[in-house]
Amino acid sequence: MRILFTAHAGKSHLRLLIPLAQAAVRAGHTVAVADDASMREECAQYGLEFFPAGCDWSTDPFCVEAIALPLFQGDQEAYEDGLVDCVLGPPALLAARDILDVAAHWKPDLIVREGEEMGGYLAAEALGIPHVAVAGGSTHLLPPAVVHGRLNALRAELGLPADPDDHTAYKHLLVSWLPPRCTGDGLAPRTLRHYRQTTPYRSDDRTLPWLADLPEDRPLVYASIGTMAPSMPWRSDDLLHAVIEGLSATDCTAVVSIGVGRDPEPFGPVPEHVRLVTEWVPQDVLLEAADVFVTHGGHSSIREGLRSGTPMLVTPMYDDQPHSAERCAEVGSALSLPSYLATGETVAEALGTLLTDPSFRRRAAAVRREILACPPVEQLVTDLERLVAAAAAQEETCASC
Repeated sequence: MRILFTAHAGKSHLRLLIPLAQAAVRAGHTVAVADDASMREECAQYGLEFFPAGCDWSTDPFCVEAIALPLFQGDQEAYEDGLVDCVLGPPALLAARDILDVAAHWKPDLIVREGEEMGGYLAAEALGIPHVAVAGGSTHLLPPAVVHGRLNALRAELGLPADPDDHTAYKHLLVSWLPPRCTGDGLAPRTLRHYRQTTPYRSDDRTLPWLADLPEDRPLVYASIGTMAPSMPWRSDDLLHAVIEGLSATDCTAVVSIGVGRDPEPFGPVPEHVRLVTEWVPQDVLLEAADVFVTHGGHSSIREGLRSGTPMLVTPMYDDQPHSAERCAEVGSALSLPSYLATGETVAEALGTLLTDPSFRRRAAAVRREILACPPVEQLVTDLERLVAAAAAQEETCASC
């Protein structure tokens, strides 16, 4: 089986797909990734074949106009509207045409895409092969009622007939790495399935020898604002300063990822119990050791925090982060503190609650058990094999009619 994975430019977007891609490779299948050219090096860290396709939303004129201004102004509603316009607009057509060019010589049997990447859907429909979506952080904005009509308009641009099935985007399978109560309602109940997420392997995964030397008499708090936010200091640095100030006032050992290659000097000096990290670190390893996770609420971080059973302080800024923070607070495994309310004092107060109230750890552990109870990623690979086999059998039947 030949599986082509498609995503938007972004490390966390690609990471959403990697557990399945690597499991497919282990099962003997041939795998490649089609993404914006800027993701070539990141894809190489996972040992996967790469083809450039689509655009980088941070530089594409249509996307910049649709989402950059609302993002700068902090207008979440306008940002979400612009995001949907990008997902269901010209960027999807561009990606679809590039993916079709790749498919002309690579010949995929199946396309697996992140939930917000519709170019893979359009290409698969044009090729007449199955397509599978993996729910991402903003997929909740794309229920069938929202996408159906606009996808039919995009189909017409490629010379495809309208699809009367209002679940067309998810008609084969929609995968979630989260348990049902963390996914939300009404997305695609006919095909939504939940699977147990695993940690992908990177060739640059590193050991953390200093982790074993951290004090035993204090709880460990790990804090990170993800991979994208540090590139927007005008939006994230106030939050980062508040987190560091709150951790400085908390009786704990703190490890804070401030962004790869960043100068720590503007964030210091910090007390001895706070460690600022400027290199890439395996977040999943730190979460296994942490008592509390302070996160901006990106989808990858939320998934990994829930998977590790770590209570969270979620400090959302934009995009999918407010929605993720709300869901985690609803299940009782986290506190939500919007970034505009984050000060050293409010962060320290929230940390005090998370570190002293055992109910958060109990609820986080309960969510982790729900994730562990989901079918493993190997079962998902088997399900994909069956999907492709069924499609091939149907094609043979139609050819003989």
